[in-house]
Amino acid sequence: MVLEVTNTNNVKVYTVSGSSLTRKLPDWLVKRKRRELQKDIEWTRRIELIQDFGFPEASLRLKVTPDGQFCMATGVYKPQIRVFDFANVAMKFDRHTDAENVNFCVLSDDWTKSVHLQNDRSIEFHNEGQMHFRTRIP
Repeated sequence: MVLEVTNTNNVKVYTVSGSSLTRKLPDWLVKRKRRELQKDIEWTRRIELIQDFGFPEASLRLKVTPDGQFCMATGVYKPQIRVFDFANVAMKFDRHTDAENVNFCVLSDDWTKSVHLQNDRSIEFHNEGQMHFRTRIP
């Protein structure tokens, strides 16, 4: 296996997966080099993938927050909620629930407030730290 190597300022950067188009810009790269890359057509058309964007079994619902910065998804077995951050291209957190999620609605502009309808006829209100309130529908 041959890894692609980039040598900048006597520091070797190895590309482990993907091509040079999927490589993320290192934080330590000088500002001048960043400006040059912003004008590069190949660099501006690159695709960045979110790490851990998946569920062990399946995802039933997926919604983007109104501010467009986060994606909230719910999955089955074990029932869980996951929030993905587009700015950092990574998963922000995951939270397990007692029952499978039928539908949900994001109440705030970001992911911090949401309401979830569960398949056991309960409604859960979540805030940024935990489940805030749970009630059962008759």
